[in-house]
Amino acid sequence: MKLSTWNCCGKFDENLQHLLTLDVDVAVVCEARTLATWPTAPDGRALTGLGQRVWSESPRELVIVAREPWSIELHEDAGSAPGWVLPVRVSGPTSFTLVAVWTVRFAGTPGYVAQLDRTVDWIAQFSADAPTVLAGDLNAPIADSQKHYDRVEQRLNDLGLVDAYRASRGLEAGERPAEPTYFHHRRQDDPFDIDHVFLPTAWADAAAVEVGDFDTWVGTGRSDHVPVTVAVQR
Repeated sequence: MKLSTWNCCGKFDENLQHLLTLDVDVAVVCEARTLATWPTAPDGRALTGLGQRVWSESPRELVIVAREPWSIELHEDAGSAPGWVLPVRVSGPTSFTLVAVWTVRFAGTPGYVAQLDRTVDWIAQFSADAPTVLAGDLNAPIADSQKHYDRVEQRLNDLGLVDAYRASRGLEAGERPAEPTYFHHRRQDDPFDIDHVFLPTAWADAAAVEVGDFDTWVGTGRSDHVPVTVAVQR
């Protein structure tokens, strides 16, 4: 099973086709939109998707796309989730709860890491009955939010979820990733690591993680983010 998260920065019809070249089964796509008709994947398999607006003043949505034999349906407790969270039940050869996240700052919302903290509250209360994956554009950590982020990440660890990238690269606490996921103003010299996939610890042990390269995903004008793709042996 291959999972992915990517902030496509709009142009979803076109950018979805680029994402599908990665052979993903289930993807969280930020700054996307719900399509009236979902295309088929390059291998001919059907796609389905769900999405929601995170900010009423922006038409861009937080979207989850699944390729058969995987399918998605809104989690029965989605109504209790914060507005920047889209939780679904994923059914297929491996079934699990997927908590998609796109933290966005606008009037009346807490800070990025505080949003993530509230997301963890929801996970702790509503997703203990199934394996859980958290994925999306968290807009964190950055320098001034690192300590707060570390505390929230520890909460996820305590719930049995680990950052797939950090686990796959064997990074120690405080060690910065070498493969950034976001380039501010699309500048290669201003990188950040803010797009994440958290997996159950047992899944992460054998997971293979790939981070998209700047030239393919940013240099071509597709987005200011690159996809994070996780192959899970499930």
